[in-house]
Amino acid sequence: MGNVLTKRAMIVDGMKDQADTSAVDARRLMRAERTAMLATHGLPPKLSDGHGGDADDWPYASLVEVACDHEGRPILLLSELAVHTSNISRDPRVSLLFDGTRDSISPLTQARLTVSGTASKTDDPGHRSRFLARHPEATEYAGFADFSFWHVAPLGAHAIAGFGRIRSISASEFLVDPALAAQFSGISDGIASHMNEDHSDAIDLIVSHLLGLGGTGWQISCCDPDGMDLHLEGQMARLDFDAPVFDADTAKAILVEMTQRARSAR
Repeated sequence: MGNVLTKRAMIVDGMKDQADTSAVDARRLMRAERTAMLATHGLPPKLSDGHGGDADDWPYASLVEVACDHEGRPILLLSELAVHTSNISRDPRVSLLFDGTRDSISPLTQARLTVSGTASKTDDPGHRSRFLARHPEATEYAGFADFSFWHVAPLGAHAIAGFGRIRSISASEFLVDPALAAQFSGISDGIASHMNEDHSDAIDLIVSHLLGLGGTGWQISCCDPDGMDLHLEGQMARLDFDAPVFDADTAKAILVEMTQRARSAR
């Protein structure tokens, strides 16, 4: 597997400059991160009842890879052998911490997001394709008998954009309207295919001048209403749309505008 370099969405820098963290900004931060810290309830390794507390309700944190569906609900690929999977099987309540602070020397002034909800197994082919488009290396083991896809239904989110800039967000605010998400789902693959096949030069231009990444041959891995994931060999990148997109005409207009902006930046 190649060395994965992730270019975070532009919104990570934008959040820290805003007095209020909007639900869209929070969702974009979540979509920008390829990993999250997963908190579950259960018995972590080598913890006996004698260490205090309820042995079957002990907090346990772990690192997981994550993708999101078009509404903004997290998708996980978990091994049945992992402690967190055993925990979720007994108690589906989870929290996921999306960390936008890792490139900063002052992380507590930067953006991060906790999404809380319930997890359940999923055999939805759309969830599988979304996850593997974001994490192509997982194709090597996604078909193993001891791996399963899980879907998290958020109950709400807690966004921190820096000191004193904190907001709790309900699921209804945080998630894309299901009807609009379904509408975009019907065109997302077509957008990616069209751009990859007919406008590869525009993709390279956008990546170079709007994200500051070099190389040629960038491809769009997948699109969602908030932006698109891109890849080139071992590199992964994320680029947000200026505003959420739900139909083909708006998507075309935004991509044309991005291309024009990139050309003017040359």
